[in-house]
Amino acid sequence: MASHWNTPFDKICLGINIGEVTNWFAVRHQASSLFDVIAGGNFIKTTAGKSAWKSLIVGSVLQENCNEEAFDIRKTSRVVNASINLRIGMVANSENKCNTPNTNIGFGVTVLGCHGASSLTCGNINGICESTNTDIAAFRGIMAQ
Repeated sequence: MASHWNTPFDKICLGINIGEVTNWFAVRHQASSLFDVIAGGNFIKTTAGKSAWKSLIVGSVLQENCNEEAFDIRKTSRVVNASINLRIGMVANSENKCNTPNTNIGFGVTVLGCHGASSLTCGNINGICESTNTDIAAFRGIMAQ
């Protein structure tokens, strides 16, 4: 849609729908368009917080550490041959480092992990390189304001 590349905004509202329930929260960020924010491949930190991201999906999982949220998160680990890319979202880890996150909630998610490649338009991935890998796929909404 043309609004993707020509609508300036001061905040965006992110929504995830599962079944009959849609949950929303707002991220404050000023930009000339959503395209300008996510197409450049630049990490742009956001500050909504872990509870806001988890509120999007009932029963979602984000591990205790790392807790990095942004536009265009890209993490690669050569140690375990894994990578994760999120257009908008949060990654978390059981360890005190962010280069190998095991969980995420976000929009435009692509993962290459120990179990192969997977992607979600939006949702929660839990256990990227663990035997208890569970994904929650969802529908999404992004509104610029």
